[in-house]
Amino acid sequence: RAAAIGWVPLAKHPLPPPPFRISRPGVLPSSPSTSTTSATTTSIGERRCDEKIILNVSGRRFECWRSTLEKYPESLLGSNEKEFFYDEDTREYFFDRDPDVFRVILNFYRTGKLHYPRHECIAAYDEELAFFGILPDIIGDCCYEDYRDRKRENTERLIDDRLHEDDDKIQPKPLSPRESMWRAFENPNTSTMASVFYYVTGFFIAVSVIANVLDTVACGPDPETGYPRSCGERFTRQFFCLDTACVMIFTVEYFLRLYAAPDRLKFVRSVM
Repeated sequence: RAAAIGWVPLAKHPLPPPPFRISRPGVLPSSPSTSTTSATTTSIGERRCDEKIILNVSGRRFECWRSTLEKYPESLLGSNEKEFFYDEDTREYFFDRDPDVFRVILNFYRTGKLHYPRHECIAAYDEELAFFGILPDIIGDCCYEDYRDRKRENTERLIDDRLHEDDDKIQPKPLSPRESMWRAFENPNTSTMASVFYYVTGFFIAVSVIANVLDTVACGPDPETGYPRSCGERFTRQFFCLDTACVMIFTVEYFLRLYAAPDRLKFVRSVM
């Protein structure tokens, strides 16, 4: 069909020789210059020198040539260790491993380039490489940056998890009364008393602000002069008692904070 439409292949190198060898004595291998009849006659006495093997990985079957795996004899599939996984009933090698990662591993045997799929878990990927005896150092340049970044992120995450586990195992020492009081001032959610004191203090702050505002609001004319006068002048005793109560509450809070402060000098210099 390609010749019919005038398509010319661009490959300049010859195809690799087929995996055949001469098994019948007296028959010589065919050369490119022999005729078609001679090649056909010669192929009758030939048999495969390479063997097609089947790799069953968790139910998914992969087929490849034995010579493809023998390129790396130090690995599991390239050594005789794979014979421990051979099933004589099915005549295939069975591996209870991840078939998705194995596809990448088998492509490494075929092409000589090891890639890292980004969607795979880095820990599971390293585990599969270790099982098949392949070092991750030979990952191709196209995937090595992604592999290194995922490896670093996974290592940092494991370190953080271990630190949190160690912190949980360490029993915190009991707090002193000063530390408990300061913690209550800084975080009102630590106890019920801390929440009550927080809301009482907030209530008196709101009362103080409202009192200062009402102190300047006009509350009718002065009966002696007829000029308008403020509520502070009209209700002098009430505002005095209210201001005194607020000042007492704020003073008590200040001295309690001063007593509970970890660094009292720094607390005095700071602005509340």
